[in-house]
Amino acid sequence: MKRKKLLGLLIAGSVIYCAAFPPFAFAYLDPGTGSYIFQLIIAGLVGGLFALKLFWRQIRNFFARIFSRKDTDDRANG
Repeated sequence: MKRKKLLGLLIAGSVIYCAAFPPFAFAYLDPGTGSYIFQLIIAGLVGGLFALKLFWRQIRNFFARIFSRKDTDDRANG
């Protein structure tokens, strides 16, 4: 049973490796591709910051409850 699992993992790993790292890539990346990737990265960062802004109060209250419980538990036991 272990040999089948190991063989399956080996085959899956080989397929993933061959798909991820082909020997030759006959592709052309025009200059617009770099700016498009840059725009995607910036949009992701701005979107993440916006989501953080929207949920900041909930995140702050969540961590406040976690850390205030430790303080009250330590005082009760101490």
